[in-house]
Amino acid sequence: MIHQIDQSQSNQVNDCNDLPGWLNKKEESKVQLSKGKLIQNNLNIFTNLIKALTKVSPAYAAKNSPWMRIAELIVLTTLILLSSQVVFLWLVFILILLHLVFLPGKVIVRIGKKLTKLILISLIVLLPSLLLRDNNIGLFIARTVLIMLNISIFLSVTSWPQFIQGLEQIHFPSVMILTLDITMKYVYTLGIYIQEVLNSIKLRTFGQHVNRKVLGVIVGQVYLSAKKRTIDLYQAMTLRGYNNKNVVNWKLGWNKYDNLSLIEILVAIIAYFVI
Repeated sequence: MIHQIDQSQSNQVNDCNDLPGWLNKKEESKVQLSKGKLIQNNLNIFTNLIKALTKVSPAYAAKNSPWMRIAELIVLTTLILLSSQVVFLWLVFILILLHLVFLPGKVIVRIGKKLTKLILISLIVLLPSLLLRDNNIGLFIARTVLIMLNISIFLSVTSWPQFIQGLEQIHFPSVMILTLDITMKYVYTLGIYIQEVLNSIKLRTFGQHVNRKVLGVIVGQVYLSAKKRTIDLYQAMTLRGYNNKNVVNWKLGWNKYDNLSLIEILVAIIAYFVI
């Protein structure tokens, strides 16, 4: 029995030796996709967008109330836009830097990346109009940096559910809150749908060139999907007797950390009128 097994193994080895050389050669080849492809380049963008929209907890859990963070953002942004005093802008910059002191290093790096992108976009959009007018470009850049830094910190410590909660705490119009909430959920849903479409196109055209006309097909599919989902949502809300009443009413909370935020707001307001 053992002799027969040895003979069968030797026969298989001989058969392999009889094969052509190009069949015996082991090669691990990978399909190289050409650069500049529409589908492959945009998959990462939609993946990062979906991850950002599905975050329930922020990068850093702030201890003050959500409504206080919103009030602080609105007050500081308004004062920065109204002020033209360099001393006051330096004071606001110091107040904003105090927020960065209590944040972890990873969050600060993330805020720096967001700030760089926001500043570049703002300069590209608004700087040409400033160059055509006799405005103080330095003051404009300082305001832009402060506003974007303030917004970046707010986005890092406040998630979307907390933002909705803060709007409800300050009794923001419920219709506008519902519109914002549904819009963000639809952006997330459509982002997943676009990612699925791009994945299917990528798998069907693996290693091949994708025609630019596919972009029009994707836009059309997204429009039809959004229209269908909107109609389905309207019918579901009608059947369930939706009457625009909140199921959960968030009360205006207050804790000891809100006192620090209130002091910061008062200092900024007093400095604006004194300076």
